[in-house]
Amino acid sequence: MHFSISPLARMISEGEGSRLDFKKTISSAKKIAKTIAAFANTEGGSLLIGVHDSGRVTGIRLEEELYMADSAARVYC
Repeated sequence: MHFSISPLARMISEGEGSRLDFKKTISSAKKIAKTIAAFANTEGGSLLIGVHDSGRVTGIRLEEELYMADSAARVYC
């Protein structure tokens, strides 16, 4: 039997590091902008919203999270 894990599930299973950050929610546009800027000023990275620090997928409130991420990028970056 062949078992395949999706690229996203693989990223989550490897945990956070210098190029991967998990956020359960975006509680502050200013705080998330710091993460975005840090990735932009180094080797890049991925920010997964709706994932707890433990790697448990919690999900998101799509419109609210998109608004906060957009605000972070437009106002603070």
